[in-house]
Amino acid sequence: MLLAAVLAIFVGVVLGLLGGGGSILTVPIFVYALHMDPKEAIATSLLVVGVTSIAGVVQYARKGLVNWRTGGAFSVFAMLGAYLGGRAAAFVPGSVLLGLFTAMMVTTGLAMLRRRNESGDSPTGRFQLWKVAIEGIIVGSVTGLVGAGGGFLVVPALVLFGGMDMKRAIGTSLLVIALKSFTGLWGHLAHESINVQLALLISIMAAAGTVLGIFLSRKLAPSQLRKGFAWFVLGVAGLMLYKEAPAAALEAVFVERWPFWAGGAAIGTFLLTFLVYGRRMLGVSTGFEDVCAAPFTAQARKSWRLPFMVGIAAGGLLASTLSGGVVLTTAMGTFDTLWHASLPVKIALFTTGGILIGFGTRLAGGCTSGHGISGVAQLAPSSLIATATFMSSGFITTQLLISALTS
Repeated sequence: MLLAAVLAIFVGVVLGLLGGGGSILTVPIFVYALHMDPKEAIATSLLVVGVTSIAGVVQYARKGLVNWRTGGAFSVFAMLGAYLGGRAAAFVPGSVLLGLFTAMMVTTGLAMLRRRNESGDSPTGRFQLWKVAIEGIIVGSVTGLVGAGGGFLVVPALVLFGGMDMKRAIGTSLLVIALKSFTGLWGHLAHESINVQLALLISIMAAAGTVLGIFLSRKLAPSQLRKGFAWFVLGVAGLMLYKEAPAAALEAVFVERWPFWAGGAAIGTFLLTFLVYGRRMLGVSTGFEDVCAAPFTAQARKSWRLPFMVGIAAGGLLASTLSGGVVLTTAMGTFDTLWHASLPVKIALFTTGGILIGFGTRLAGGCTSGHGISGVAQLAPSSLIATATFMSSGFITTQLLISALTS
């Protein structure tokens, strides 16, 4: 209970600072700190979020930072969606709701990382009722279904479609969150009961945190707070995924198939690091050419691609060692299953294949992995064409060979 109370204060602080986001932590607190059933946790979180948001509304309203007209219009549609979402939760298993909530946490974290306008004092849009209605129903439905306040959606919607500045949007969002949370709770109470005393205790602690958060918002930079909290939310979402995943899935991911995602993460991390600090895209399409030319030209010996090629071989050796050791063999797995060939035939075949791939690499202006990982990520037309051509022709060729060799 003491841990839950401390965490509730933290939820309130975040809600007061950012106008949203803190409520995304109430369900994990109830599920993992108080060991509630997921459905009961979602219903209880709606009461806590509603009470906490009211405390924030009072503080912002005293400063004239709540737009009652626009907030009321948004709330009407959000409350409709929240009630329907709360009733629909009766037909969704608790484990599924928890999975949806985790997805909501990931979305919240990414949205906070992507947000740019943190301190705008001028409205960036004008009031558009039909867009407010659509956004309100969508956000309300999400709140009613999984218990997330949706402040990260409400604030930008009020700025873009409600014609508000950022500060007024944060204050008004608390009004919207409070009303739709209570309506979502109403929908849940039709099929779920909650511990009211416990919920009110946590709500009081969170409300106190909200007052503290509003006070701190005058002294701290919201942009840095938002980014830090976003990473925290993503971390909690990852922990929830780990705790809720089936044992067989964890065995497959972390024991049997770890080289696949670990390798992808390693490649992606290096590419991103190279792009951020080197200010250029990584490309080794001429790496083999530099290796061949190194004994003859000084320019090739100075190429940065040479140590990179050595690093590829060293990394492969390290990965092989971690996967059970290096075994020198001429066995080629699936290839040998489909076609029994002698060693000279294998050497001739794969030498020819290497020449063709090297020719295609030079012709396409880059290696397929470079195009596929770096170029496609930037939507470069040449990379889209090269990757699509290589992958489609590779799939077709492979299927034709398998059909021919197995028939």
